[in-house]
Amino acid sequence: MFNKTNLLVVGIFLSIVLTFSESAKSDFYLPTFVSQTGVTTAVRPNPDSTSEVRALCEPSGIPQFNYSHVDVVVVMLSPVCVTQQTVKLLRFNFNFRNLIYVVKYKEFCPYLLSLDDSVRCLDENDVLPGVSYKTLSAPGMSDNIKKLQGDNNRIGWYFQQYLKVGVALTIPDLSDHYLIWDADNIPIKPFEMFTEDGDAKFCANPSSSKSRSYGRFYKHITGRELLHPERKGKVYNFVCGYMMFYRPYVKEFLSFVDDYVQRNRPRDTLAKRGFPWSIHSVAEELFPSGTMFSEYDSYGSWVMDMHPQEFAMDYHISYVRNPTTRKSGANGPEFKEGMHCCLTHKRICALGKELSDSPHGKLGPTVGDHHHILIWEEHKFRYRRKDYCADPLPPKLAEAIHEVGTGMVFQNQKGRGSAPSDGT
Repeated sequence: MFNKTNLLVVGIFLSIVLTFSESAKSDFYLPTFVSQTGVTTAVRPNPDSTSEVRALCEPSGIPQFNYSHVDVVVVMLSPVCVTQQTVKLLRFNFNFRNLIYVVKYKEFCPYLLSLDDSVRCLDENDVLPGVSYKTLSAPGMSDNIKKLQGDNNRIGWYFQQYLKVGVALTIPDLSDHYLIWDADNIPIKPFEMFTEDGDAKFCANPSSSKSRSYGRFYKHITGRELLHPERKGKVYNFVCGYMMFYRPYVKEFLSFVDDYVQRNRPRDTLAKRGFPWSIHSVAEELFPSGTMFSEYDSYGSWVMDMHPQEFAMDYHISYVRNPTTRKSGANGPEFKEGMHCCLTHKRICALGKELSDSPHGKLGPTVGDHHHILIWEEHKFRYRRKDYCADPLPPKLAEAIHEVGTGMVFQNQKGRGSAPSDGT
């Protein structure tokens, strides 16, 4: 087991300090953070910003948490209107040290940096040496995936997963514990992410059936069975849209995968390159069978198998996905026309009370009056097939999207007013 004595017990409004190991500073590749001036900026702690943000959706009985020793990594195609709310609520509810956004186009960085002093920004092409959407799409690299992916951009989907685990190898000052947070998740209220002993808490998702292909993939890259948590006769998975990773364990896992794949595929020249090509080689081979990789399930299973005393499960996290957005009827449009996609804080709190669709029927919040997380897939509302949104993007973001071009411009922006700049 790894020594984590440098991790102090997490407490409410307790100042937590993490001493970074020298090994974290000796990684082989150093990405450059984009700053407002174009100058490289160092990762540094930020002061508590709770006084700058509005009140909680549930103001009584739910503490905020001081996770100022933890960096958050968000991998996204493009910011959307609710990104500003996500930034504020991540900082307000948890006081994370840095919010590191990894984006497809560096032109989005000035807008993201303007949202909060804690934000850092990286071009996705600068994170993993020699790995980009272009290199993954090159002839011979993803031929099966390109042929069979249809309307789903699975190459980009895989690239995002490689980035989420790969940051553990390449960002030198990334915190030892770092949180991966999906871009369409909005944290409605605080919840514990560590035990009193400083071990990470993993969210349990009851939709275990979605993990079947993940298990087959995991067996191909590790030779081991994919493990899942069980409780009261129910099997769960780790795919919740967020996860607390521990860098030493991520490095251990990726090193094991490289060694296993290379030993068992001695003629595979792509796998010999190491991560992420060792995983991508398997992904390309197995894609025709519908067998795919999950960073969340794979890492969760690895920790459960190799470090069973170093984590805890949280079976009480609840979420609601896109409430009030879908048009009824199987033959109707995917989403309602003319939706208001930019959310104020008041509306986030209101949507957080909606019933959630689940394999077990309609479910309300597990704790309190609100779900913990609102999944708001604004990128689908605005990007997929057409723009369903009646409201515009924030002006600075719209300008960045216009600058990027290449299909990023939304269809219905002309003649609209400005989106709300904050969530009052």
